[in-house]
Amino acid sequence: MGEKIIKDLKDLEKKISRQRKEKSEQIIKEKLDKKKLDYDTIELIIEIFEKSKFKWHKEHFEVFDSKSNNFRGKELPDNNRECVMLGLRLGTIRNKIIYNLRDRQLTEEERQSIDDLAWNFVWYQWKEARMLYDYSVNGKQ
Repeated sequence: MGEKIIKDLKDLEKKISRQRKEKSEQIIKEKLDKKKLDYDTIELIIEIFEKSKFKWHKEHFEVFDSKSNNFRGKELPDNNRECVMLGLRLGTIRNKIIYNLRDRQLTEEERQSIDDLAWNFVWYQWKEARMLYDYSVNGKQ
């Protein structure tokens, strides 16, 4: 990769990371303002995300792009393997969150808010990684 592309990629990475943080903060604020989740629950969700240390790697996108309609020997509809990966990631995070909240009685509304917050975190984490990968391969924003 040329030096200009590397510099542009770093700049794009900073910009997207800042946008993801801002969006995450906005979503958290909405959850707190609407009293759908309390601060401790949100703090726990963020802690679980940080502890998971999951990263989207170049290899993920290479496989997604090369074998988009096949996953573990099963033909997928006109959907990408990314959908499966996103679903698995969401399920893993959600299960960790619910497990850590097992001593609390959660209402259905709280469960829905947890699912919504976890999905948004997974989605934006993936979107950021996808944009950076696409840029590093194609040089397009």
